[in-house]
Amino acid sequence: MSTLNNSVYLRRREELFSLLGDGVALIPSGEEKIKSFDTGYPFRQDSNFNYLTGFDEPESLLVLCPNNKEGKTALFLRPKDKVAEMWEGRRLGLDKAKEAIGVDLVFSIHDLDKKLPKLLENHSKVFLDLFSNKPLVDKSLEHLRSLSGRKRSKIVSPQKIVNLPPIIGMMRLKKDVEEISLIRKASAISSNAHKAAMAFSSPGKNEYEVQALMEYIFKKEGAQGSAYQSIVAGGNNANILHYINNNEVLNNEDLLLIDAGCEFGLYASDITRTFPVNGSFSRAQKDVYHIVLEAQKKAMDESKIGNTLTDNHDAATKVLVQGLLDLKVLGGSLQEHLEKQSFKDYWPHGTGHWLGLDVHDNSPYINEEKSDIKFEEGMVFTIEPGLYLALEDEKVPQELRGIGIRIEDDVLITKEGHEVLTEDVPKEIEAVEEACQKNYRDFL
Repeated sequence: MSTLNNSVYLRRREELFSLLGDGVALIPSGEEKIKSFDTGYPFRQDSNFNYLTGFDEPESLLVLCPNNKEGKTALFLRPKDKVAEMWEGRRLGLDKAKEAIGVDLVFSIHDLDKKLPKLLENHSKVFLDLFSNKPLVDKSLEHLRSLSGRKRSKIVSPQKIVNLPPIIGMMRLKKDVEEISLIRKASAISSNAHKAAMAFSSPGKNEYEVQALMEYIFKKEGAQGSAYQSIVAGGNNANILHYINNNEVLNNEDLLLIDAGCEFGLYASDITRTFPVNGSFSRAQKDVYHIVLEAQKKAMDESKIGNTLTDNHDAATKVLVQGLLDLKVLGGSLQEHLEKQSFKDYWPHGTGHWLGLDVHDNSPYINEEKSDIKFEEGMVFTIEPGLYLALEDEKVPQELRGIGIRIEDDVLITKEGHEVLTEDVPKEIEAVEEACQKNYRDFL
């Protein structure tokens, strides 16, 4: 169960009710998934279901049914089962669920066929994520088809399906106090792990050793684990944006790019740092690093109420492209490359994304008018410019080949401007080199 007070989830459900009109919303839990044969992946609760309930069991369905006379909030869940609980862990059960979760009605998930049709009645439409828990979604659609076939009945049945995730996504865009607290904790744990990695890394160690240390710290400090697959990329591996093999030896004169963050209370952090394996940047590495850092600073300057992620991206891109010109990676003019997007071989991704219950939070980037969402107080996102100069790219000057650098922080919009939630991790060149000389045991 969540550590948050029921009032938090009640408030969120009431907000969603105000957006449903006379529609009924079905929000399934996460789905247990098989890894191989009879072995499953660790269960992770569906983000929207968690956002509205704080309940962490599978095989559950939240129903928001404003026109149901017996109660407008219903939860289907697994009943108590002595044998199953002995093997798989304790269940909340029906008797405690109403008070524990703060819902009006509680039913066994085994009674879904019997109880769900009644909850769907007298609503004109259904709000549903068709791409979430497939068994529960299929079962819900089956009952919708059944109701729609009762042509002679005087009971109103839903005739329209509305995609629910964009609606909840807008709600999740601005974080409340409780959410910010959880993201702060995730950021603090991840920051500690990154500092330990800087101190631990040295020539001859393997990428997976660094990964193991960081993920140990995640768990040791109370996180659920990694928010996404950790990227620990030495040397030219940094030029593979989603490198996750993490199984090569670190070389003396290489950089190490680490993109890793933990999940605390299901809220993610997302940090990237790039530093020298031997603790000292070379001249060429400094030149590229300085450009990426300045690009991030320019994007940070744009992070204030009324601006957008596009403003961040445009500010960072100008610095990065000018840097590529200064390094002789590109020729021609800044304006030419900005217009033709001819820098994409070296700067291929966006500057940031929303952050929250998902590392790439499922919130919209444009509004109903097709304009960029403007920053408001409480929004959280990343700023992560990078340059990637592949070893095999003969167009790149020899001394720069094999350098891949990204610097990423988590940012909260405030009334005054912004707050960098991950600023505790060094990123100025001298500070990074100093961090590499520390004893990693100090962070354990």
